[in-house]
Amino acid sequence: MRYPFRIRTTDSYLFVMDLHGSEYYCYQFDYPSMHFRQSFAKTGRGPREFLDAENIRLTPTGCWTLDANKTNLNYFQIQENELSMKEYPLDKSLIRSLDFDIYNDSMFIVPDYTGTHRFDILGLDMMIRESRGTIPCRNRDKMIPDMAYAQVWRGFLNYNPQNGILAIATQLGDVIEIYNLSGDSLVNVIYGKEGEPQFEYRGGYAVPNGIMGYGDIQVGTQFIYALFWGHSFKDILKNQSIEGGNNIRVFDLFGKPVRQYILDRYITGFCLDEERGILLGVDVNSNQPVVEWKIVKS
Repeated sequence: MRYPFRIRTTDSYLFVMDLHGSEYYCYQFDYPSMHFRQSFAKTGRGPREFLDAENIRLTPTGCWTLDANKTNLNYFQIQENELSMKEYPLDKSLIRSLDFDIYNDSMFIVPDYTGTHRFDILGLDMMIRESRGTIPCRNRDKMIPDMAYAQVWRGFLNYNPQNGILAIATQLGDVIEIYNLSGDSLVNVIYGKEGEPQFEYRGGYAVPNGIMGYGDIQVGTQFIYALFWGHSFKDILKNQSIEGGNNIRVFDLFGKPVRQYILDRYITGFCLDEERGILLGVDVNSNQPVVEWKIVKS
């Protein structure tokens, strides 16, 4: 794997997504033995091949992946020694979706990159059923188009069907949004000390000049866990920053800060088993990228 970026686990399997895969984008292992089982989402331009992969979402019988460049959601059904694949083209009115999550078993949530709304809800036919929310920018320049704001406000999202909470964390800022989809309401917007995404508008594009903020987020049963990088673009351009973050911030479901975990490794993505207190992360800086921590609540 060249850039392990996302990690997901079940009771018996572990999946890792390689953001810059050379032959495959996704890998399946037995868990916790870490015995390699198979690679899938083959790179290439041909039929049933992938131009990229953005995330992995698991179901009881398989997993979904997103190919943003082909504008497809793809479902892999897990079988004993192989995965069968089915492609689902996304609604053509969507603008290059860069993340997704499963919503109530047969629907999906994707970010809205028109800048008009914050996210869209898709049916199993991948057509937009409804659009919700707005970008929570407090000082919006009316001379800058909505799509430019949508670019710089790119967010990683996660939805928990048990409590109906959707959380979105900005990649280029220090902002987390919390929505209650069961009640169709905005619960809170958490503006951290690094503030909103900073950018310059040049040549029709939003060019970020602030920080690399959040890298991943998970909504648990009682808490929201968010991985914060916090690297400035000045340091990134000088190669003075490490890939990933080592700060897991924990909030309650209303956005109140509860605690934080400072890790001894920098990771690009994580998943957390709250019941067992196990945190799994992927460290792109190491030849042994899969890392496991036992989480102790203070």
